[in-house]
Amino acid sequence: MMIKVVIGTMQFNPLDNFTDRALELALIFFGFVGMVTPLALWITWSEFTFYLVLSVGALAISVFVLLSRYFNVRHKDKMAKLHSVDRRP
Repeated sequence: MMIKVVIGTMQFNPLDNFTDRALELALIFFGFVGMVTPLALWITWSEFTFYLVLSVGALAISVFVLLSRYFNVRHKDKMAKLHSVDRRP
């Protein structure tokens, strides 16, 4: 699921502006938040904080999954372009 904006005849993907390093750092951050979520749920002291931590953890894991799928598709697309350029008749 890619977000694309069509401007005239050109297609613009807003996530293409991010470097691989920035995407990797975002994956690390959201993965860490998802990893810490069970511990934070265990030590919550009220019902409100429990649901707050649960929703933040669910959001972090969802964003992690979406970013990892996008990163994988982007990497495969770059590799396909490299291999098509390297082929000589």
